[in-house]
Amino acid sequence: MPLELKCPKFLSRLRSAFSKGRNGHNPPTGFAQTSILHGAHHFRMRDINVVNDGRGRLDALPKHPDMSGKQAEYIPDSRQPEVEELCKQESSGTELVLCIHGPAGIGKSTLATHLCEEFRSSGRLAASIFLGAFPTDSSGPATIIKMIAHELGSMHPRAIPKIAEAMDRCHGTSLETHLQQFILEPLQSLNQLEPFIIIIDAMDEWKDSPTFLKALASLNPYSHVVKFVITDRLNPCVFHVKDAENVSIYTYPLGPISKEVIRAYFYKHLATVPWVDGRMAHPPDVEKLTELSGGLPIWALTVIKLLSHRFDDSPPHEILEEIVGSRRQVGGGDELGELYRNALSRLFPSLEAKRQFRRFMGVTVALQEPLSQSDFSMLTGIPLHVIKQIQLALSAVQTRSPPPGSEKMVHPATMLVHLSFIEYVQASTTESTLAISTFDSHSMLALSCVEQLVRLPPSSSHLRDHQRYAVRYWPLHASKGTSRASDQWSQTKHCSTLLQLSAETQRRWATLFVQGFELGDMDTTSDTIGTENGLASILSGLADSLHEVGEDHREFLVACLEVAVRIDDGDAVAWKRLGWCYNATGERTGNLQMYEEAVMTFRHALRLQTELHPDRADSLYRVASALHCSAAMGYWQIRAAAANVSHIGPISGAACSRHGRPFKVLFPPTLAEEKFSGIKATADILVPAKESCDQSPTVAEEPPTLGLNISGFTDRS
Repeated sequence: MPLELKCPKFLSRLRSAFSKGRNGHNPPTGFAQTSILHGAHHFRMRDINVVNDGRGRLDALPKHPDMSGKQAEYIPDSRQPEVEELCKQESSGTELVLCIHGPAGIGKSTLATHLCEEFRSSGRLAASIFLGAFPTDSSGPATIIKMIAHELGSMHPRAIPKIAEAMDRCHGTSLETHLQQFILEPLQSLNQLEPFIIIIDAMDEWKDSPTFLKALASLNPYSHVVKFVITDRLNPCVFHVKDAENVSIYTYPLGPISKEVIRAYFYKHLATVPWVDGRMAHPPDVEKLTELSGGLPIWALTVIKLLSHRFDDSPPHEILEEIVGSRRQVGGGDELGELYRNALSRLFPSLEAKRQFRRFMGVTVALQEPLSQSDFSMLTGIPLHVIKQIQLALSAVQTRSPPPGSEKMVHPATMLVHLSFIEYVQASTTESTLAISTFDSHSMLALSCVEQLVRLPPSSSHLRDHQRYAVRYWPLHASKGTSRASDQWSQTKHCSTLLQLSAETQRRWATLFVQGFELGDMDTTSDTIGTENGLASILSGLADSLHEVGEDHREFLVACLEVAVRIDDGDAVAWKRLGWCYNATGERTGNLQMYEEAVMTFRHALRLQTELHPDRADSLYRVASALHCSAAMGYWQIRAAAANVSHIGPISGAACSRHGRPFKVLFPPTLAEEKFSGIKATADILVPAKESCDQSPTVAEEPPTLGLNISGFTDRS
């Protein structure tokens, strides 16, 4: 339904606040009637030609998926106090970033959509990125920055010339340079008095968000030009990486919607349910639903979707009776799980139907981009009529609609269903008939893609969409769906199928892969990627080529090396390069798992080198360095976990050094050893707590200095 903008009071205050200059002085007379060309004092007609010429180049940047009709409905006035407070913060605060955080289903994405419309109406929206609307596995920070630039240029064409300059100058540069030239300088060229707003939703669904957040610190002095509004499940000052403390950030905890608003929502939408035989909801049912919702909009939306769905043998009143009869209230440990279990049991009643659901749902969770129903069927082997039946059934739990004109496509699950639903079907506590394994789904897709390689045409112009998908993504799926251990890899069908590929087939795939990533001409790069030396050599060479084009394709680089070391377990150089990739990713993201992966890969390379090998000393250094980083990052993650358990400081972010006193957590040695799980490390910050005998963490007043004493490590392979 159309968005109802009913807040002239705060919007007028917002405009009034920003109608003053940066130093608080009143603007020139007639500012309210300023032309869109205000500030372009030397604007000439030929500048229009520059903008028009740049539009073609703008289309070369990554594009945000079409969001029209996809987002859940914003309940009018449901967040009026929050909207006013957030807009007031953006008008009076000096922080670069406003982070709205809260649990799954609380309504962060819907609020972000509403804020987009608010800031768009006041002429301040520069760009909006919804990370939950597309798979982000292969989208690095540089890719997202360029996507923001595309949105910026589309909404503000006068910024296009500066964006085009950035496209020429930013190849292989740092993220800080990307932010300056793709975002800051184009916005500065618009000469607007008030700062522009960039909204980024679902940062918690993007594994590179810590890297991006860390890079934003370079824009701290420019909050008068641009501000960021981000949403996240967690408070980044506490739960992500210590470098978040370097960003000028204001955190805002989002709470549940009031019972009055939820009750009004149910009364309104229950009237639209196709009830049978006059058996409809009554006031006690509405009260029970309101109580069960726990103030979560996603719960209320899912209930209405279920009641409105036409089941073969379940009229709406029966579904309603089962829902209101539930004793489990959201807000406990299970939250939406009971509602999802109820829905799936009705949508897929038989064991065979549940099996088909698990197969389809698992593949769409791993799927990286949309495919037509026919191409999806060819790639996965799922019959076309089964695909259509499952899609129809799952529409009952969809919270987002597919983009117009794509109804006959199969989309990655994140584009259509709420993240809480995906987490439910992946949870270890979900009953086996409904649970999926992401590892197994990647494995199935990897094998399906590999089997397509023998049927590839010689030219990319003759590729079907499912073949193009197979060319691009089979290494990614293989790296996520097979074991790195040589004894397990050698027993897989993936291994035997790849070993049977002819040299000509390998070269044909490499040629199409190079063309798809625009890595250059195959004739000039064949020496680099080693097409005459087997598939492992080809994959290592492709990793080199991907490294040369910058950060945009880092996930594919790692995937190529992962498969290369599976095929040739004895290539110490490939193992070491894989370790470098994981170590660099750990440094960028603060992810402890990346450091642990680096330790394992460096150690494997070390085993392959004899005592007299010239690279052995370097490998030893790499292992020690990765262990040091792993132990250090483990400390920060334990500190964040302790802050969560002990409720250190208000949720609004007082635990962050910018909004309250800095703190540190002191842990008993057993807790530290358990966290590091296999790495024997001692640190002067990990000491027994004086007041604790029950292994619980305590809080100290001053921030710690990190001094690690690596005493060795155990074999984790």
